[in-house]
Amino acid sequence: MLKRIIASLLCAALFLCALTACGSAPAAPSDAVTVTVTDCAGRKVTVPKEPVSICTLCPFSGHMAILLGAGEQITSTVNNVSRSELIREICPSITQASVVKNSGSVNAEEILRLGTDLIIVNDGTYRSDAEKAKLDAIGVPYVVIGYETIDEQLKAVEILGKTLGKQEKAAEYVKYFRDVIETISGVQSDQTPRLYHAVNEAVRTDAADSYCAEWIALTGADNVSTAGGSLRMDGDKAFTTLEQIYAWDPDLIVCNEAQVDDYILTDAKWQGLRAVQEKKVYQIPVGVTRWGHPTSVETPLAILWLAALLHPDALGHLDMNSMIRDFYKRFFDYELSDAWLTAILEADSMRTPRTESGGQAA
Repeated sequence: MLKRIIASLLCAALFLCALTACGSAPAAPSDAVTVTVTDCAGRKVTVPKEPVSICTLCPFSGHMAILLGAGEQITSTVNNVSRSELIREICPSITQASVVKNSGSVNAEEILRLGTDLIIVNDGTYRSDAEKAKLDAIGVPYVVIGYETIDEQLKAVEILGKTLGKQEKAAEYVKYFRDVIETISGVQSDQTPRLYHAVNEAVRTDAADSYCAEWIALTGADNVSTAGGSLRMDGDKAFTTLEQIYAWDPDLIVCNEAQVDDYILTDAKWQGLRAVQEKKVYQIPVGVTRWGHPTSVETPLAILWLAALLHPDALGHLDMNSMIRDFYKRFFDYELSDAWLTAILEADSMRTPRTESGGQAA
């Protein structure tokens, strides 16, 4: 019995040693090669100026790190980062990154094994006492990224830019996003189309004051789910009912998950809706991310696409194909082929399915 107790204590001591940098965790960087950033949680964090092994524990920070030019330094990430067919084409090294979080807890041992010198974590993980304690124990500097509005998202981009030493590229992206908003802000229309937005699945939608509600409002649409009616909240996800959608009777429906538009157009229960009868059910394009999703880096494109759809007379001069090509060239240094452009617009084959039981797209 005593031997088992001693053995257990020894194992615990070895594990603590690994977590506090006795194992493969990198040594604390010296002042000469560090930079201090204030993250989205208001924490001042000293990080390496040139990180060589980055762990991105949220889809947005993973895709944004690639956009900013730090993709090859990502050695571990979450499942959703590498699900994009396009991101694997743009940044092939992402396929070699270890998945250290897939809707469960953080795999601290794998992060340590990889010699990680910077972790970027979302605020949801940071707010979990158990996960925060694990991050603190690892001994690797971590930066918290979180936002609920577009302004907060752009601030998060600036923080990531400083964290990764990519301030100039981050500033370029922020300016592009704000220029897009400015471009459509002056659009005048005689009508305000009533829109229903299906998020991931047909009856999940936007709550008032949500990120999606904000960008859709910028396009001049009347987002029916934000004005009241029956919404059931499950955490930060909002669900409605088909009966409520019939009561709203929107002029058009837009869907951010591939094949949901086909389901709505063909399922018998939806056929009485005016938008279905008039074939005004549209798939939002999907590229690196689902455009306009809360974790999307392509929301500026979503805004342009929807505004052009809603206001063809005012924005008919926009060449969306050219604007899409320009975005990926400018921010990912990637020339879209005609085949990739078509795939983005059709969206059907852009993301590999999730494999875990009962998994729902994030």
